[in-house]
Amino acid sequence: MPGPTVKFQPDARTVAAEAGQTLLDAAFAAGIPLNSVCGGRGICGRCLVRIVAGEAEVDEGGRVPGGQEILACLSRVTGDVTVDVSELSRIEGEQILTGAERNGPFMPIPAVPVPSDPLVFALPLQLPQPTIHDCLSDLNRLTRELRRVGGIQDLVVPLDVLRTAPQVLRDANWEITAVLARTNGAHELVALRPGAAASGLYGVAVDVGTTTIVVHLVDLASGATLGAAAGLNRQAAYGDDVISRIIHAGEPGGLEGLRNAALGVTNVLIGGLAQAHGVARDDIVGAVLAGNTTMLHLFLGLPPAEIRREPYIPVISMPPAYRAGEVGLRVNHHATVAWMPGVSSYVGGDITADVLAAGMDGTEELSMLIDVGTNGETVIGNRDFLVCCACSAGPAFEGGGITSGMRAALGAVQRVKLAPDGGLSWSTIGGGRPRGICGSGMVDLLAELLLAGYLDRAGRLRPDAPVVREGPDGLEAVVVPAGESATGRDIVLTSADIENLLRTKAAVYAGGALLTRRLGIDIRDIQRIYVAGGFGTYLDIQKAILIGLLPDVPVERVTFIGNGSVTGAKMALLSHETWRRAAEVAQKMTYRELSTDMGFMEEYVSATFLPHTDCARFPRACAQLGRQD
Repeated sequence: MPGPTVKFQPDARTVAAEAGQTLLDAAFAAGIPLNSVCGGRGICGRCLVRIVAGEAEVDEGGRVPGGQEILACLSRVTGDVTVDVSELSRIEGEQILTGAERNGPFMPIPAVPVPSDPLVFALPLQLPQPTIHDCLSDLNRLTRELRRVGGIQDLVVPLDVLRTAPQVLRDANWEITAVLARTNGAHELVALRPGAAASGLYGVAVDVGTTTIVVHLVDLASGATLGAAAGLNRQAAYGDDVISRIIHAGEPGGLEGLRNAALGVTNVLIGGLAQAHGVARDDIVGAVLAGNTTMLHLFLGLPPAEIRREPYIPVISMPPAYRAGEVGLRVNHHATVAWMPGVSSYVGGDITADVLAAGMDGTEELSMLIDVGTNGETVIGNRDFLVCCACSAGPAFEGGGITSGMRAALGAVQRVKLAPDGGLSWSTIGGGRPRGICGSGMVDLLAELLLAGYLDRAGRLRPDAPVVREGPDGLEAVVVPAGESATGRDIVLTSADIENLLRTKAAVYAGGALLTRRLGIDIRDIQRIYVAGGFGTYLDIQKAILIGLLPDVPVERVTFIGNGSVTGAKMALLSHETWRRAAEVAQKMTYRELSTDMGFMEEYVSATFLPHTDCARFPRACAQLGRQD
């Protein structure tokens, strides 16, 4: 007897479900990712749906008071059911930074020359035909020619590739192309192809982010990027932050579900790019992925539990290369799949890729790299040294824990200014009616409220300010009145939201501040600040400095590098020398654990003010605010 089905309106999508499965999980299975940021614990209240037909079992706390809507994460399938998905609950139109943009306000992607040493390459060969006097085995004949033509003396041949060799060699009349991967300290034979052709081989560079996944399809012969694609990491159904996902991974079937969620999106993106550019999946013979250490574990199906337990030891931080068939990547079965090397449980391969993209490991210039995200990482150094740290910044700037917060998607307020009448003016992504406010809009809003005197340096709203009112839980600023919003509800920033944002910005700033302090460096000695990550790219630099998110340096010293993670991965894919350098960078980075440094809490508390308790740290910002104390 067939199991129950769930039909989603207005999408008209139906998915088979199991009794007891949540409507949230069913929605993701149907390809309708819902806006859930709490790991399905019923805390964020964003996965709203309404029963149209049939019934569902609703757990305690799953019904919205005074309405017909229920939380999908706390509602379970009992039989056939039809649900309507609230517009507020949908994740759509995400502004995902693919790293392929050319007109953004950030550093252009580093120019990568035509690759002379890609991680995977083709070597055409004309093997002498065997005779009664030259009776070497097929493998010895191949290795002899590879040694003679390419100087290759460390060949590794997988058994299933060797099984195809006799047929390929003879059908091609001994004129073949060896596809070779330079990984794991040797040359591995990926494939034998008939004919002498060095072209027609492709690779993918992948940024496996906590929120989004980005894929670039690359021609390995020319180095050209054929296309880029991006999508939401469907692991978000289990929580916006890595800790929620680590906890879920420990539940029955949790790790496999998380692995399939990220792997599934990646395979869909690769398949779409391959189809769009007329590339066969079997011709994709190499992949380099970058992501934080938790994403590495979840993507490979490695248990991540110890990442969150002191002394915070991952299973692996610098993994060897694997074959696509082992990983589950739907490209050539023998394609080499490498992951950018990381440093620790909380500084992963994405940060190594950022450092490579910025080039800060190869210059005398003293630089600071800040990756603004849920897990805020900072690196300080140059070609002589690199020191790094990470802190749990939280998802506030991605909309998590903020009353009207949302990710950077269609309808998100992304810019806020004080209007001449004392009110607030705003603009949205896509230009439509506002649905909520995203990270760059929150930074603008805090800065404008502060400049107008509607907000004091401790983050307290002024009760008599034109846009401030008494809300259900205290004072709140009305950003967009209900009549002007897309939801028919006021878009507000509450006092609790402000406290949340101050904690987040304080954590990001405090990590870098503590590193400079421990290194005996004055922030004014930093010659370049690189800001990485999608959220960072859309920041107004001056306003980010004004609220104390970024250090108070001249604006021209701040450079956005955009999606440095995918850029660094692509650089490694196209250059074995860069891949080798990535390992050196990861080994060179000294990780400082903030949780054991008593100075971090001191820096953190001082940074929970706007812009900081010490105006000497922010002379330009405090001067703009008319403060000198």
